[in-house]
Amino acid sequence: MPNRIEINLKNKILDSIKNDWILVHQASKEYWVHHKTIYNWLKKETEWNWWENANYWEIKRLKKDKEDLLLIIWELTAEINLSKKKRLK
Repeated sequence: MPNRIEINLKNKILDSIKNDWILVHQASKEYWVHHKTIYNWLKKETEWNWWENANYWEIKRLKKDKEDLLLIIWELTAEINLSKKKRLK
């Protein structure tokens, strides 16, 4: 007979993934529950469906895009400042 995980622990794991945005692999290590088990729970829940998963990945993509754009802005600002200094000489 397979080991059963208490419902309180299951709910705690799922809440931490959904609300605290911890990764499934991180929760797996922290709570000693196989990551495939957690993915299976998430798959079975109706509220955690493609919509929330898509939002999660969209947020991650937007954060990466923001970092890339800030780097471009920083580089352009540095170039403008350098060209201003050259003009003043």
